[in-house]
Amino acid sequence: MGDVARVSNELFRNEGDDSDSLRRCRTLVNAIDDGIFQLNAEGRFVAINDAVVSLTGSPRADLLGEHVSTVIEGPDAKRLEKAIRTRLEEGIHPDTTFNLVVESAAGGRVPCELQLSVLVDDGEHRGTVGVVRAVDDYDRTNERLPSAWTASDSIASVINEANVGVFVLDDTFDVVWADETIEEYFGLMRSEIVGRDKPTLIRETIADRLDDPETFAQTVLATYEDNTSVEQFECRVTAGTDREARWLEHRSKPIESGPYAGGRIELYYDITDRKEAQRAREESEQRFQSLVDAVDEYAIFMLDPDGYVRSWNKGAERIKGYSASEIIGEHFSTFYTADDREDGVPERNLTRAYETGTFEDEGWRVRSDGSRFWANVTITAIYDEGELQGYAKITRDLTERREQEQRLRREYELSERILETSPVGIAVVNPDGSAARANERMGELLDLPDDGPAYTTAQRDMYDENGDLLPIDQRPVPRVFETGDAVTDREIRLDRPDGPQWLSINARPIANEHGEIEQVVETATDITDLKELARRRKRELEEREKELDAVQLATNLLETGEQPAPDLLQEFVTGLPQFFQYPERTAVCVSVGDDEVTTDTYEPLERRITASSSTVNDTSIAIDVVLHDDPSLAADRTATFSEEERELLETLATLLKLHFDRREYIDELQASNERLEQFAYAASHDLQEPLRMISSYVQLIESRYAEVLDEDGEEFLAYAIDGAERMREMIDGLLEYSRVETRGDPFEPVDLDVVLSDVLADLQFSIEEHDAEITAESLPTVMGDASQLRQVFQNLLENALEYSGDEPPRVRIDAERTGDEWTISVSDSGIGIDVDDNERVFEVFQRLHTREEYTGTGIGLALCRRIVERHGGVIWVDSEPGEGATFSFTLPATDS
Repeated sequence: MGDVARVSNELFRNEGDDSDSLRRCRTLVNAIDDGIFQLNAEGRFVAINDAVVSLTGSPRADLLGEHVSTVIEGPDAKRLEKAIRTRLEEGIHPDTTFNLVVESAAGGRVPCELQLSVLVDDGEHRGTVGVVRAVDDYDRTNERLPSAWTASDSIASVINEANVGVFVLDDTFDVVWADETIEEYFGLMRSEIVGRDKPTLIRETIADRLDDPETFAQTVLATYEDNTSVEQFECRVTAGTDREARWLEHRSKPIESGPYAGGRIELYYDITDRKEAQRAREESEQRFQSLVDAVDEYAIFMLDPDGYVRSWNKGAERIKGYSASEIIGEHFSTFYTADDREDGVPERNLTRAYETGTFEDEGWRVRSDGSRFWANVTITAIYDEGELQGYAKITRDLTERREQEQRLRREYELSERILETSPVGIAVVNPDGSAARANERMGELLDLPDDGPAYTTAQRDMYDENGDLLPIDQRPVPRVFETGDAVTDREIRLDRPDGPQWLSINARPIANEHGEIEQVVETATDITDLKELARRRKRELEEREKELDAVQLATNLLETGEQPAPDLLQEFVTGLPQFFQYPERTAVCVSVGDDEVTTDTYEPLERRITASSSTVNDTSIAIDVVLHDDPSLAADRTATFSEEERELLETLATLLKLHFDRREYIDELQASNERLEQFAYAASHDLQEPLRMISSYVQLIESRYAEVLDEDGEEFLAYAIDGAERMREMIDGLLEYSRVETRGDPFEPVDLDVVLSDVLADLQFSIEEHDAEITAESLPTVMGDASQLRQVFQNLLENALEYSGDEPPRVRIDAERTGDEWTISVSDSGIGIDVDDNERVFEVFQRLHTREEYTGTGIGLALCRRIVERHGGVIWVDSEPGEGATFSFTLPATDS
């Protein structure tokens, strides 16, 4: 112990040497937060500062002389010894920090960082000096020792080499000492700063060398105000000609004992590498977090070791429905169903992830709204230095995929049932001609044996429509393999003992992703009965063809629309024999009333068939068909008419009746219409003169005797004048109604935009009076009579203004084309019309309101209908009371 004490006093506590240098050194060593110790060549403590005592919790006397392994873990002690030996033997001085764990006297474990230097004198190992600092955590993967300090007998020399900048201040805050590192960090000369007032030095020199001088100065100067606090902060020195840019960590505390008690010690650690690593880590974390947040197809979040949520991405919010503020801090079992929670599924899943590293699971999970979804979940345990830090959890919503899989499974099962119960033969054929799959029906159709020999040989002989044997390369399946083209509806014949069998074959290729044909799907349908039915139908159609042609011949009469000319009826009679079974021997006679048309060879015979009818006006119609003897077959008296020919003749007679009935009806209708128009015109025209006379005399009475009439007389006279005026309006309307057909102009292209513009100009004052709003789309050009179409628009718009109700009228005019005609619609917001009256409003003199409520003659809409019908169109109204009305009418479009 004598040597130990001597060395200890030599370095730390030499009271015999009271030089300023040694006092500063002792003050510095004991004021530093970091632990400083010296080991002898055997690794035993020979000197420690107060910080080591505080760090280990052991008295100084108990530590001195003890081996370093008493306060550090065994593996760390071995690493330390190896590092010292390596440095002595190879002179290697790594720059990285040595990480170890210090064991305190109370049994605690303190993670620390260590920097050390070996002491060598004349080539002899004298010991080791180390600086140890407690840290919150460190990277256990770093197994290298930091760079050694150069050997020196002075702790000041050790500090200078430790890359720690040091200011020692006395109780007046003058700089009494600074190390070489301060010169390097701040670009200062120690000779120029020792002895100077530190606050002044900060204001005049040091602060300007920081990127945030004001904050730096305020923070440091504040520590001098009462000099009781411990300060720690980070700052950044700017680059200059005498210094490099770097990040520093400032640590300072008051000096409580020794010659500089009441002063302060300030330490500056270079943390540039740490800051760069921190910045790179933060950027990496930000990029990673941005990536995680950008992935909204997956729920990605972190759990702590106990399963509580610690992070939450946007995908998790979308899939699970929780916002980050709602779920962070909650247990992840929240996402499981009640049954799973009760069964301990969440805890088992974490345990499996802990034991195996990664655990994957699928099952039902629960959203925030209580709804369930099918999830694929991966839980990965995260370790650091062998210790569990938590779990990464990734969840995918597979509800749609699961539903699709289940649907596909159901469809597959259904297809299997359909395949086996299908009346259609289905097979999948391989290139070598074997059947990869064939249903029972295909086996029946092609006689496939149960042991499954080559499929193509089982098809036996195939024939085409003409009965020719098909070569192999023309058969459906080989053809598809050869050309790659599908074969559809190929009819083939197979010879059977009980007769031929007809099949309809479809064959389609199944290709891989390279377009190579791997298999062919073939279907076969037995169409033997259909082929026989088709043949029967063909014969029947051939027999009916003649009947249809004959009916068409008669139908031509119906399509003319006019009284048939003699040559048209003659054409019908002349062409009729060809539709009978013996056309060269058939003659025809058709009579309509007293008119008769015959073929050249017609004469009454015994072998004959007759069909007769009469029109609605009792005009008789008869068709007489006779069968002559064939001169070359004089004895042939057996030929006769078939039942089909008799039915054909009855049909033709009925068609002729329809034709003549229609002609008679049209003729009568036209005659009646002409008489009505003549009557209406004559009546309205002839009534004009007596009506004018009545109006004149009534007005004469009013002008001469108005003063002598009493109140009743004036009222009676007003009724007479009003009645005469209404009578005049009705006669004018009736006259205009009667002239629609007879006095209209020829049809020509009419621009309805121009027509509407003219009508709106005529109604300008009425529109303004009603404060009406009328809007219209661009209207088309149609074929028609411009004057009459102007009357239609005017009548409809006048009605819209008149029947608007209490609100200002709102009218819209639209047009829509359908085929070769336009539909024009005039919609208003007025009082509307009861559905039961939608047809009655178009009848002449029909009114829905009293004259006291609304004026009018009741002929305007009837006139509109007559004009529209003259143009080949129709007019109608869609309305309900109180909901307005829409009057629509159609007009023929022009070719352009």
